[in-house]
Amino acid sequence: MSALEMLRSTVDFEQLNGQSRSRAHPALLMRYRRNGLDRTRFGISTGRRIGGAVVRNRVRRRLRTILRRLASQVEPGWDILLVTRQAATEASQTELDQALTRLMTTAGLLARETTGTN
Repeated sequence: MSALEMLRSTVDFEQLNGQSRSRAHPALLMRYRRNGLDRTRFGISTGRRIGGAVVRNRVRRRLRTILRRLASQVEPGWDILLVTRQAATEASQTELDQALTRLMTTAGLLARETTGTN
């Protein structure tokens, strides 16, 4: 399992907030945009509204676990920002996984699987 490339620059976050498309779920908001690179980078934003540091860090860890699983399926060349909402703190790992997978699928970010049937 390869390490995720995370967004860290303020400029990258500002570009995602200003020049991106978005998809929403009660637990997550996903912003995404093409980055012109040959790799996909991820960012996670957890505001203080969702809880204290322990709660925010737990949500980030859970999301990174899901992103590691999905990263190989995501088409290269995207910047993806996940903004957590209060419902993410109460959602199970399976519910978060389903929510994020659904958001990425509807946004067209996941590579289409090819089957052996014609």
